[in-house]
Amino acid sequence: MPVYHVKVEGKDYTVEVPNPHERPVRAIVDGETIEVAVETAEASTETPTPASAKLVAMSELSSAPAAASAAPGAVTAPLPGTVIAIDVQVGAQVERGQQLCVLEAMKMNNPIRATAGGKVTEVFVRIGEQVQHGDPLCMIE
Repeated sequence: MPVYHVKVEGKDYTVEVPNPHERPVRAIVDGETIEVAVETAEASTETPTPASAKLVAMSELSSAPAAASAAPGAVTAPLPGTVIAIDVQVGAQVERGQQLCVLEAMKMNNPIRATAGGKVTEVFVRIGEQVQHGDPLCMIE
């Protein structure tokens, strides 16, 4: 099993990847499992290597599997965590990529962003609430 040692904002993490060919990739970060997607580096003259791959938290992806299976306009939790901030209210106009809320998972803050622009019609969570992968966070129409 590949094991990586990474540093993010000055903090060291041990990342184990049981099956690097699985999509999305399951990574075990300091003992806690998360799902990530791997984007290959932009085309270049270099031969691609694992070091040239970019790991992207599922919360940063607009095509998270849970979002695809949810109702149109539903923004769902891409990973289990605790809601630590809600940045929108019902009636707010949001743009694609705008931060909607923040989930804390594995002592990391994960911004949840709008996958499309529109009007927030419902907010299903409260600060301090625990959510699971796929739980609805808000609805955008």
